Amino acid sequence: MSEPPQKLTLVATCAAGLEELLEGELRDIGAGGVGAAGRAGGAGSAAGVERQRGAVVWSGGWDECWRANWRLRTANRVLVELGSWAGPDGAALAAGARALVAGAAWGAGGLGGQGLTVGGDAARPALDPGSLLQPERSFAIQATATASRVRDARWAALTVKDGLVDGQRERWGRRSDVDRDAPDLHLRLRLHRDQATLLLDTSGEPLDRRGYRVASGAAPVREQLAAACVLAAGWDGRGSVVDPMCGSGTLLIEAAWLALGIAPGQLRRGWAFESLPGFAPERFAAIRAEPMPAPGPGVRLIGNDRSAEALRGARVNLERAGLLARTTLLRGEASDLEAPADTPGGAGLVVVNPPYGERAAAGAAHWRELGDLLKQRFRGWRAVVLAGGPGLGKEIGLRPRRRLPVKNGPLDARILVFDLF
Repeated sequence: MSEPPQKLTLVATCAAGLEELLEGELRDIGAGGVGAAGRAGGAGSAAGVERQRGAVVWSGGWDECWRANWRLRTANRVLVELGSWAGPDGAALAAGARALVAGAAWGAGGLGGQGLTVGGDAARPALDPGSLLQPERSFAIQATATASRVRDARWAALTVKDGLVDGQRERWGRRSDVDRDAPDLHLRLRLHRDQATLLLDTSGEPLDRRGYRVASGAAPVREQLAAACVLAAGWDGRGSVVDPMCGSGTLLIEAAWLALGIAPGQLRRGWAFESLPGFAPERFAAIRAEPMPAPGPGVRLIGNDRSAEALRGARVNLERAGLLARTTLLRGEASDLEAPADTPGGAGLVVVNPPYGERAAAGAAHWRELGDLLKQRFRGWRAVVLAGGPGLGKEIGLRPRRRLPVKNGPLDARILVFDLF
């Protein structure tokens, strides 16, 4: 009889405000179907999905980990929990890390009652941190600390590093090198309410490194946030996609890849999990070959911008993304843009990231102009606007069907969805 598949505690991180959309992606992947927003589904199992601030946690095996890295559009990284223990001070942080490697008893009663748990399953851990953290593998640790007595995240990371290498010396008589530039193991320490959790980063480079952004303009929207705009719109994939202020084309690309069923990992150079012990290339190849829903196979893209330089960048990026043949790029003011008369499938989706903050010299006037454009030229369409600045898009003069507070880098923003009926 074969052993049951290993169960890992998996954590997909995201920007604040995107947790609901990320949870929907994970449930759709696990459910094996297409959600109401046209999100990709597929084979797999996303069990015990739990939304947290800036993350979604679930359980699954390595297939689910690899599939999440390949298909999640709104995630920053996919992590695997290695262990968790009480860390109210430096001594406890170091002791828990040492025991994690040195082989203390698994389970809630381990570490002399300090509450060490490993891999999300005290009875049969899916991933033995001691076997993973062998001295021949270099590592690096990044840490965050919130609502804890230990507030200095860098000091917490250094303390846990010391505990890990002490555990290695105890177990093997030698220790790993710390390599901040290209480590074999990317580790993340989360210290929250005096509880330390050590996680393994399986993504490596953040998942917004899609591989199509060759050129970048001023203040480009991140790929995950662009994908979130499209997902939040609940777009069915039919009709054209129009961006009146397209910049380097990120919103257009994310919308088209969703409509065409192209995985966000399609052009990536690689993931950290490919160098981990137990990686099965044939299994990952099968995951990459899984069919993904393509609700808009005939999607057409129209990008407009006043900047010739921005349009040159958009052209390069769209070509790299395999979308240039289905794209029309126009130079001009957004207020002069007309809706395409022959859009396939009828009305489509308007996506736009207007300038705000330091980029918005015209104040509220450009919001009113955008509202007039949508009302007068795109009746019957759906629109999604990434709004920021003091007014957060209130001057647009339209009532949104959905408002989603998000962070665009350090700035507060809103994803606003409008039905232009």
